Amino acid sequence: MKFSIDKNSTVSIYQQLIGQIARKVQSGELSAGKKLPTVRELADQAGIARGTVKHAYEELEHKGIVKMTRGKGTFVQEQARQESSAKVRAMNAIERLLDEMESLSFSPQEIQMFFNLKLRERMEHDDNVCIIFIDCNPETLANIINQISVIPNIEAHKLLLPDALKEPFVIDDFADLVITTSTHMSQLGGVVSNKDKLMQVVTAPSSPTVAKMAMISNRSVGIICASETYSHIIRKSMQSLELSCRDVETFLLGSTLDLETFLRHKDVLIVPNDFLLFCSRTQGDLIRQAGEQGKTVIRYNYQIDGGSFLNVQEKIESVRAAKYL
Repeated sequence: MKFSIDKNSTVSIYQQLIGQIARKVQSGELSAGKKLPTVRELADQAGIARGTVKHAYEELEHKGIVKMTRGKGTFVQEQARQESSAKVRAMNAIERLLDEMESLSFSPQEIQMFFNLKLRERMEHDDNVCIIFIDCNPETLANIINQISVIPNIEAHKLLLPDALKEPFVIDDFADLVITTSTHMSQLGGVVSNKDKLMQVVTAPSSPTVAKMAMISNRSVGIICASETYSHIIRKSMQSLELSCRDVETFLLGSTLDLETFLRHKDVLIVPNDFLLFCSRTQGDLIRQAGEQGKTVIRYNYQIDGGSFLNVQEKIESVRAAKYL
């Protein structure tokens, strides 16, 4: 079983691997129940990192193409070839589109936003208010998108600040309303030409988050997140609560450090509210197991505060009403 990896391709190595395995399954070269090479075997054969192979296998399992069984190996799912040819062609078309957009240097956030907005045009939901929330870290973006998605008849998109500040698109062309924090208002003021569309909000940890954090003094604390910015936000909250904690350290998801060792020496773990969005399945399992073993796991929910949220709702209604004038 041979796999060919082009390390000079604009398509990431793990995506190349996913595509090749999926095609072999659909063509019948890899039949249902067939055992795939181990992570070590495939990494050695293709000359790539074992972590890359493991990531590809996890994604294939998520797509329902393979099944990973601890102690036995990775096998092609029985139902993997039962998908309709139309669905296969559709998925292949999407893969080609994503590859092309990545080759044009668009970020995943931009690709998602473009796709959703074009879909919106076809569905002709003109009564919906399109909102883009912009911030400098992905954890806050995820929290706030979840928070405002409960408002009816809106389309909520998230965009990291560096992507918002670069060409080639103008935010005004896509959004009915651009929301950010006071920290980034001046920066975005230079790229949002229609200032009526730009709105700032105040963000703060939720009340349940504060209540849980207030109980952790005199304990060893581990902050687990995807960005240094979010870690800094959490540390500022700890300082404002005047917590006297021991050995406060940060573990950045995606680093090469050993999470299992990090967890072993911590009594309290503070993670993003939607931490599973930012970690691998293995890392997510380790965090959940730590909670089951008696460690305190606090999901840090950093969101729009109550007053700002009411202002956002009023602004959305104002924008919606203006569509009918």
